[in-house]
Amino acid sequence: MAILFCLAITALAAYMVRRAVVVWRDPREARNEADGWGKLGTHGAWAVTRGIVPLAGVFVCVALMTLSSVGAEAWGAGRGPLETAGAVFLAVMLVCWLVLLSIAVLNRPRFVVPPYLRHRRRL
Repeated sequence: MAILFCLAITALAAYMVRRAVVVWRDPREARNEADGWGKLGTHGAWAVTRGIVPLAGVFVCVALMTLSSVGAEAWGAGRGPLETAGAVFLAVMLVCWLVLLSIAVLNRPRFVVPPYLRHRRRL
């Protein structure tokens, strides 16, 4: 069961990375992505769309934490390093959340915002 959960979380992370790449490359996809986050309101949906890169980073960190946790349970010998890796992924995930919040409020740092969305704070 844990393997299926890991596969599901990893697939979700891969999907979010793919969406981040598509939104970064194609301005027309930004509107579709914002529509998908419509329950957050207009400004919230565009804030998440501008911060799609750190959001994908959050999903990747969750997937890596899940894999390291399952790995730590499965292999007793490597438990210490895998738990340490999980803690590092947790710290990186928290940094990604802070960057996403910074993008939503201040539109900074601009290098992680898609180029065509950098000049606007609100759409």
